[in-house]
Amino acid sequence: MRTYRDWSPAVALMLAVAYAPSAHADDVMRRRVVGPDIVELQLLAPEPFFSQKDVTAKHITQGREIEGGAIPVMPDADSKPNYQLVLQVLDRKTGQVVSNATVTMKFGPVDDKGRAVGGQVDVPVVVTQAIGQGPTSTRYGNNVTLPEGQYHIIVTVNAEPTVFGITVN
Repeated sequence: MRTYRDWSPAVALMLAVAYAPSAHADDVMRRRVVGPDIVELQLLAPEPFFSQKDVTAKHITQGREIEGGAIPVMPDADSKPNYQLVLQVLDRKTGQVVSNATVTMKFGPVDDKGRAVGGQVDVPVVVTQAIGQGPTSTRYGNNVTLPEGQYHIIVTVNAEPTVFGITVN
């Protein structure tokens, strides 16, 4: 008798995508063990990111402070981002937030069978922290434009790849 351990990663991925619930900006969160880490993927409403200089000079007390990585896509960008795609990385043994992970992200549309139907879009990963909360609030991601449809979100965390399936409507 075959067990779930006999399934190929491709079959497991197809099942995960086929049964992925629909996503709205306020209700998407996926969690997966990836190597020595737990990776939490969230799809949130887009928000501005602030430089450390702006946080200090303008006395900003809420939002995300840029700690490193790529240039952020702002909510009013020409690409009209409608979501913020972010990861939080936790150490699997301790549950502590990993604030120095190496993260890449990209996404691409898929059909109802989980097959790629277009090119992939690289997400410029910005490392941020919630203003005033420090390294325990570290997230990796950026504002993105995701039209309605099904997607694979492909992430690599500290050289360990994984794929999440989501439906946006």
